[in-house]
Amino acid sequence: MDFSFFKDFSKAHLLVVGEVGIDEYIWGDTHRISPEAPVPVVEVQSVDQKLGLSANVSQNLASLGVKTTLLTVCGEDDDAKTLTQMVGEAGIACFEALKDTSRPTLRKVRVICQKQHVVRVDFERSHSLSPQLSREFVDRICDELPKTDGVIIQDYGKGLWNRDTLTFIKEAKAKKKPVFVDPSRLSPVELYHGVTLLTPNLAEAETLTGEKNLGARSQEFPKDHLEKMALKILKTTDCEESIITCGPWGMVAVSKDKPALIRIPTYARKVFDVTGAGDTVIAVLSLMKVLGKPLEECMRVANAAAGVVVGQIGAASVTQEELRKELEHLKTEGLIA
Repeated sequence: MDFSFFKDFSKAHLLVVGEVGIDEYIWGDTHRISPEAPVPVVEVQSVDQKLGLSANVSQNLASLGVKTTLLTVCGEDDDAKTLTQMVGEAGIACFEALKDTSRPTLRKVRVICQKQHVVRVDFERSHSLSPQLSREFVDRICDELPKTDGVIIQDYGKGLWNRDTLTFIKEAKAKKKPVFVDPSRLSPVELYHGVTLLTPNLAEAETLTGEKNLGARSQEFPKDHLEKMALKILKTTDCEESIITCGPWGMVAVSKDKPALIRIPTYARKVFDVTGAGDTVIAVLSLMKVLGKPLEECMRVANAAAGVVVGQIGAASVTQEELRKELEHLKTEGLIA
């Protein structure tokens, strides 16, 4: 693999649209059970906040040196102010959040005690945007299309995406701007008709297609099952490429040009936390695609990037230096050509 594509990262400009949020981690220790209920009493040692959801996708792109525009809808509250400050510190070039007073800014609070995830508390409301806000959101996306090389749709099933808000896809196709989707299992797969590429994980693909792997899960690679789902997504959405991320099995893909299944094995050496791995995959895949790279090369680079972030705790992003180092290691080990 020729690594000359790194020099082109700074030339790319991607628009990321979707729900954003704050991932908060409360780290602590426990030595006793509460007298009020059978739950541990956690003595807080530290609190960390990281960008989550679409903001993590944007942060991955920014950390790779890619110009990124992030467009979203969030609440009008203190968390929105915190989020705006965090986005600025992450180096994301442009950020705009339309305000919706009917919902709080998304925040996921995870309590982690002695490296064990104790509980997660979500501050959120999941409902569709008002007709007026939907139109404003679509208009802003369309305004940004001419300035970018492609669009990443992040759907976390929080009510942002529906047939009204996805009408911009026709405009993107007319302007020859590719649209890449990280879908939600809560949305019907038909909703994404006309996009360029989808990247569900295995569980999402099964829900989206209604295809279940019969029999108990095993270590054997379910080639026929994955191929059937990938082809079904390809046909139903009329997308150009359908990719499924499969955890320890890596990722697979089919495309209109090459319907035979492509499989890329996983490269991760240590897996501490898969939170946000899908964000890294869609970010790097989209970047490599707008740079005009072949699908299989895009998948290999994205898989290498995911292997870096799952070795860290919490939603994480990958830098150019980390990605290059990982790819060079894989090449030395003979895992990539």
